[in-house]
Amino acid sequence: MRHRLLSHAHAANVLAKAILRKTSLATGRVQTLERCDCLRRQVLYSSTLTARQPDQSLLRTGNTDATVPEHTSAASARLGLAKLLDNEILSKARTVLQSSVVPDATVVEEALHACERFATIFAEEGQHDTHNSRAEQSPTSKLLSLEESQDSPRIHSPKTMVSEGPAKGAATQLVSSTAYKVITHPNVYITPKLLEMYVNIQSLLGRPRSFPEVFALYASKAVPKPRSNPIEYTTPYPNKPSAHIPLPIAKTALAAAIKTKQLPLCFDIINSSVCAPAYRASKFFRRAFVPLSGAVMAPFAVYKLASELSTYQSSMDSAMATQVLFAGILAYVGFTATIGMVAITTANDQMDRVTWATGTPLRERWMREEERMLIDRIAGAWGFQQRWRRGEEGGQDWEALREWIGMRGMVLDKTELMDGME
Repeated sequence: MRHRLLSHAHAANVLAKAILRKTSLATGRVQTLERCDCLRRQVLYSSTLTARQPDQSLLRTGNTDATVPEHTSAASARLGLAKLLDNEILSKARTVLQSSVVPDATVVEEALHACERFATIFAEEGQHDTHNSRAEQSPTSKLLSLEESQDSPRIHSPKTMVSEGPAKGAATQLVSSTAYKVITHPNVYITPKLLEMYVNIQSLLGRPRSFPEVFALYASKAVPKPRSNPIEYTTPYPNKPSAHIPLPIAKTALAAAIKTKQLPLCFDIINSSVCAPAYRASKFFRRAFVPLSGAVMAPFAVYKLASELSTYQSSMDSAMATQVLFAGILAYVGFTATIGMVAITTANDQMDRVTWATGTPLRERWMREEERMLIDRIAGAWGFQQRWRRGEEGGQDWEALREWIGMRGMVLDKTELMDGME
């Protein structure tokens, strides 16, 4: 019974120590460490003290073998966690939300960084709880629990078993809503670093529903002018290359949406990230501008090289030799570049279940390769993991996915590319 009574105190101790460790590594501030340590002592003291106090109703009935209700201990731990959330997150968020001027980027980063620390703690605690639940389901743990129950029978309280769920949900909701309010505030300019921090926060909390909206704001949100009073805003051009969503951020957002099994949300994330005109413009300037510039300058460079080489021969006229050399070198460069471009655009080794439909132009395949890659991840997550069972999937979501892929010029599980169908 003592083990059951002090379970919440132990959980509060683990959570407070994790918060203290994360805070010390991230900030390195002595005041923050002292405040967290003081709060940890308060949470442990209140949890232990409440766990030691028996229920008066049980004492009156004389049932000393029953377990003491633990809802007061859990409430004390939740109260301490709420105070820490208020001190660490809400105070920094108020600095951003209540500012009459454009907040500095470091202030916004501190507010989101506080949310990210707590999101990491909640994610680690969730993984720890999952590991413990799996361990409790092992045959050895079941035998030990049977032996313990025979020695000391207990009465389990339904409120105690579900008391931690709403509290944790409220805490994650507070962190998620605070990060959303900060990133969508009109006076906050969304930088790539802030966008990455926000996506990490919501991914750790398992709340990716706001990603499409934030991705759209990243490209079209009005930009506040610094040092302007009253604050003035400029309307950005949403299709400029600098307004694209980086591919690692899009991958993280899609992974979070796949984990929550929300197929429409996955579609919206792809449409608002790699399918946006800004991303295609950015890819063209990053990866195609230099090769195209080289292709434009190649004839002039080849002609200069041919004119220089023509002086090293005496079998024909210099002008004729220049023309022959120019045609030969340009043909070699052009044919080699064409073969390389076809090899790059038709490569399918990276494709798993989603391939291009027959007749899709090569330039479109190259431009939309990231889109196909993300869609391939969705198909791999919704379908069977065993390769020998591929093609047996069914259901409303799978048919909707197949139709959506077909409307984008792609094919799901092309027959000639499946195992045993070569």
